Amino acid sequence: MKKGFLILFLTSLFSPVLFAQDDAGLWLNGDINFKIAPKLQLEVAESFRLRESLGEIDRSETSLDLSYKFFKFLKAGGVYDFICYNHPTKDWEARHRYKIYVTGDFSINRFNISVREMFQSTYRVGVEETSTRANPKMILRSRVMAEYDIKGSRFTPYLSAEYYNTLNDPVKNELIKTRYTAGTKYKINKRNCLEIFYRHISEKDEDDVEGSNILGIGYSYKL
Repeated sequence: MKKGFLILFLTSLFSPVLFAQDDAGLWLNGDINFKIAPKLQLEVAESFRLRESLGEIDRSETSLDLSYKFFKFLKAGGVYDFICYNHPTKDWEARHRYKIYVTGDFSINRFNISVREMFQSTYRVGVEETSTRANPKMILRSRVMAEYDIKGSRFTPYLSAEYYNTLNDPVKNELIKTRYTAGTKYKINKRNCLEIFYRHISEKDEDDVEGSNILGIGYSYKL
């Protein structure tokens, strides 16, 4: 269990440098996983985010993720998110987000490589659609991730890259966001897992400002 506190140590080590930047943010995530059937799983998650060096609340988010594993290497699922977003120039905004995804993965020696394609639709309550603004906004999210299985260790380090492309922008469909992430998971036991990551975000979307440098801390529990 003492090794688990390494995650907290890393957090305290990097936090002063990260949060000294105006575009820094903190993401706190927690989820519970239910095995409904041998290949069917439900995940309930809650997320709370801060931006501007912890000076502003960014959002809270509640998610339901239902997935089915068709084969050992192929999984598909659907997600509903309810988001309360603190718009940087307006007011608090409620959002309903729907996502459909397919994930495939394969192993090379001790590396596991996964590729995920996700369709995302976000409806902003009280926001009118115009000739330059879509509502709901539809996006294709493409992610590749590499995890490394360290022999005899409870740590699983990983790297990932994710790209957001608009699908129904009234003016022009283009790449509007990239996310590059480096992190590690720590398996406390069969049911409990901790995670810490650093994420760099580059975006053009003025209605979804997250910050460029993110420290994330997560906890996962399996029933």
